[in-house]
Amino acid sequence: MSSTAAGVVTGTAATAVTSPYRVAMASLIGTAIEWYDFFLFGICAALVFPKIFFPSSEPTAALLASFATFGVAFLARPLGAVFFGHLGDTVGRKAALVATLLLMGLATFLIGLVPGYESFGLWGPALLVVLRICQGLAIGGEWGGAALMAIEHSPEGKRGFYGVFSQIGNPIGFFLSNAVLQIVILLTSEAAFLEWGWRVGFLMSGVLVLFGLYVRLNVTEPKVFLDQKSKGAKQGIPLAVLFRDHWRVLSLTVLLQAAFSFGAYALISYYGAYTKGTLGLPSSWVLISGMVGAIASIPAYFFFARLSDRLGRKAVYVIGLLGWLVIAFPFYWLINTRTLAGMILASVLAWAIGHAGTYAVQSSYLAEAFPTEIRYTGVSVSYQLASVLWSAPSSFIAVWLFAGTGTIYAVSAFVAVGALMSLLSLLSLRETYKASLSG
Repeated sequence: MSSTAAGVVTGTAATAVTSPYRVAMASLIGTAIEWYDFFLFGICAALVFPKIFFPSSEPTAALLASFATFGVAFLARPLGAVFFGHLGDTVGRKAALVATLLLMGLATFLIGLVPGYESFGLWGPALLVVLRICQGLAIGGEWGGAALMAIEHSPEGKRGFYGVFSQIGNPIGFFLSNAVLQIVILLTSEAAFLEWGWRVGFLMSGVLVLFGLYVRLNVTEPKVFLDQKSKGAKQGIPLAVLFRDHWRVLSLTVLLQAAFSFGAYALISYYGAYTKGTLGLPSSWVLISGMVGAIASIPAYFFFARLSDRLGRKAVYVIGLLGWLVIAFPFYWLINTRTLAGMILASVLAWAIGHAGTYAVQSSYLAEAFPTEIRYTGVSVSYQLASVLWSAPSSFIAVWLFAGTGTIYAVSAFVAVGALMSLLSLLSLRETYKASLSG
C-alpha cells in the first residue's frame, strides 16, 4: 500500500473512531451492559436469592444474608479501581475497558448456572460470593474508564453533554435488567420464575458482552491521554501520586457522593424488598415502577448535563442534592399508598430529580478534578471508595433501620442526612467546567 493510500485509510479510520459522538455511544453501550449485569444481581438479591440460596425460617435474616452477598462486590470495587486505574493510566484506557467488560460478562453468565442451596448446599452461596466479587472488580474499573473515554474525546464546553452518555448507561442497564425479569414473569409464573426463570437474564449476558466488545474494540485512545504519554516524563505510580498530591480533592469528592449512594440504594434499590416483604405487593409492580422511573430519567440526564455546561457542575449538583433531600420522605409515603401509581411516581421522582441531578454531572465533575496522568485512577478510586463507604452498607442499614424502629421513614431520614453531608463537601470543591483537561 502506498504511503498516500495508507495516510488516507489511517486518517479516515481515526476520524471515524475518534468522533466524540461515536465514542460517547461506545461508552453508553459498554456501561449499559455492565450496569445491566450489576443491577440484575441486585434485583435478584431482593426478590429471589433469599429463597434460592439463603433459606431461613426468619425472612429478615435471609434478606440480610442476601444483601450481604450483594454487598461483597463493593469491597472488591476499590481493588478493581486500583488495578484497572493503573492499567488505564499507564497502558491505555481501551485495554482496561475491554478487560473489565470480559470479566463482568463471564461472571454474570456463570451466576446463571450456579445451583441453589437445596441441590448444592453451601457451595451455591459460596460460588455466588466469588462471582459477585468478580463483578465488583469489573465495575470498579469500568465506570471511570468509560466516562473518561467520552469526556477526553469531547470538545471544550461540551464535556458535560458527552460525559452523560456513560451515565445514562446506568438507568438503561437498570431498565433492561428489570425488563428481562418482567418478561420472564409474564411468560411463566411466580413459581417458575423462582425455580429457573431468574437465570435467563444472567445467561443473556454472554450475548450482550460480545456486542459490547465489538463496539469497544473500534474506539481509539483520547488525544489528551496520548499527548501525556508522548511527553515520556515519569510520573510515578498513579495510586501513590493520587494519595500524595491529591488527597484533599479525593476526600471531598468521596464525601460528595454520599447523597447519591444513600438515595440510590436506600430508596431505589431497597423499596423492592420493602414492598415485597412488608407490604406484600407483587414483584411485577417493583419491576414496572423501576423501569418507568429509569426511562423517565433519561431526558432529565441530558437536561442536567447540558445545564452544567452552561451554569457549571456545582450549580447542577446543588439541584440534585436538594432533590434527594426534598423527596426522601415523600418517596416512602407514595410507596405506602400500596398502589402501582404511587410506586411509579415515587420511582420517577427519585430517578429524574435526585439520581439524574447528581449522577448526570458526576462523570465530568470528577474527570475535571484530576490531572491526565492519574485521571483514570483518581476518578475510579474516588467513585469506588464512595461505593464502599456509602453504597455498600446502605441497603443493609435500610433493613436494620426499618427493623429496629418499625418505621420506614427512618430510612428516609438516612437519605436526608446523606444529602446534607454532600452539600457540605460541595462548598469546599472548586468549579471545573471551564478548566482544560490538559492543563
